[in-house]
Amino acid sequence: MKKFKIISIIGRPGCGKGTQIGILKKRNGFSVINTGEMLRKRAEKEDFIGGKIKASLKRGGLIPTPLVFYLWMPRLIEFHKKQVKGVLFDGNPRKLYEAHMLDEVMDMFGWQNNFCACYIKVSEKEAQLRLGKRGRSDDNKEEIKERLRWFKKEVNPVINYYKKKGVLLEINGEQSVEEVDRELREKINDFFNKK
Repeated sequence: MKKFKIISIIGRPGCGKGTQIGILKKRNGFSVINTGEMLRKRAEKEDFIGGKIKASLKRGGLIPTPLVFYLWMPRLIEFHKKQVKGVLFDGNPRKLYEAHMLDEVMDMFGWQNNFCACYIKVSEKEAQLRLGKRGRSDDNKEEIKERLRWFKKEVNPVINYYKKKGVLLEINGEQSVEEVDRELREKINDFFNKK
């Protein structure tokens, strides 16, 4: 078994990704790639790329995939050099094109057998309930509907792609935080122990 792991944590908005990523990071000492955070930080730079990202974020549009990889690559090269314990992708890949590009990057680094995607599964109804209770500025009813529609359109094909590849671990997200953590830990360990 290779110690180094790349784990993508995906799921509907409100599924509890952030909480589980925090637990995994703390327990295993993994590094995290949070694309949203990286984009917001890069948008602060007043140059061409910063302007493009800022405009996309403002209108709530999807960021072009090449820009996402432009931000990921220096981090991945750094992780490769430092030989970190593992990498957690927070909510990515979010499009099929991203998943294909990530495959190519992993081939380049020789990480093909180090990857799995964990799908924290909650129903649309449960996601709506959780997001409604959360009270964030981007959690109004229309925004919630739009984000759930977008998940169905863009992320579902990614889930199916990873399922076909045999690297998808489905986790029941409608349990307590502790139970989700236990299921995640067990399934990740089983997956990498078989490698």
